[in-house]
Amino acid sequence: MNATTVKIIPAAWKHYALLAELGSTTFYETFAEDNSEADMRYYISKTYSKEKMLENIRNPAIKYFVAYGENNDLGYIKLIHDANIDGLSGRVMELEKIYVRKDAIGTKIGSALMEQAINYAKENGYNYLFLGVWQDNERAISFYQKYGFKTFATRKFTLGKRVCDDYLMALEL
Repeated sequence: MNATTVKIIPAAWKHYALLAELGSTTFYETFAEDNSEADMRYYISKTYSKEKMLENIRNPAIKYFVAYGENNDLGYIKLIHDANIDGLSGRVMELEKIYVRKDAIGTKIGSALMEQAINYAKENGYNYLFLGVWQDNERAISFYQKYGFKTFATRKFTLGKRVCDDYLMALEL
């Protein structure tokens, strides 16, 4: 599979259960090895519940896109309009989530989703697209740097009882 066979569509209210499943599955696959089971379950239950996804989809400040390939869902992005973050001025959009199923990593799905996020931010008049990434996630950091994202700050991210250090990275559009 390659990026040319991927279809990316805006998520609608009918996608809330898919987003809940995709979010919880991909988050678990990516971070379970580095966190306790209790912390993972707690975070997933409050972040990726069907109710939370439905609430997010109905929020006009949040935009989701889902990637499909050969009749199966592969990943998604979550964008937050008009984010307010120290260190960036002008109109700022946050790329809060970019998740790809484990078996689709390396198939250019992540690249297609990133290009969707960048194009959407540009088309909507944003000056910056920014994201937070765990400082130990070298693969993701390298991926973001490939697109021109640069670290501009750090922040704490709480996952259950664990506090992690994240880089904040931005792309000037």
